[in-house]
Amino acid sequence: SWYISPAWQDFEAQLGFKTLDDLAEIPNRSAMVVFSPYDTFLYWIGSLLPADAAVPKPYEAFRLPEATAGQVRQPATSVLLKQLPLATSFNKGLQIIEKAGYPLPERLGQTDHPYYLESYLIQDGAVHQVAYRLYIDPHQLKGVDEYE
Repeated sequence: SWYISPAWQDFEAQLGFKTLDDLAEIPNRSAMVVFSPYDTFLYWIGSLLPADAAVPKPYEAFRLPEATAGQVRQPATSVLLKQLPLATSFNKGLQIIEKAGYPLPERLGQTDHPYYLESYLIQDGAVHQVAYRLYIDPHQLKGVDEYE
């Protein structure tokens, strides 16, 4: 199995991806990081599905809002980023997005759409492509250092 991280192993053991694969346009394994303005975050594991997909229990669905996002797709490499610590894979994903020419917000948690997604697209039972997505509002690239 290529699920290395304990969080991914737990998801596979408790819920699995088969049901999600059947609902997806392209079967995928996706991680979403939702940032807060207080330097904390939530980490979700699952699959990206069409907006009208009926997600069965016990899965939970999170509907992403319509917004501008930077997206980069690359062929999968031998080391998948989800096999790395979250801070390492997240920073690598941001580097890939920035290198593609997208501006990065100074403080992701202070934006209206603080979402970063990393998706592993499955073809013939193997990961063939990795997609990195970051919601980017061109009017919210600057952040503040203090909270009131």
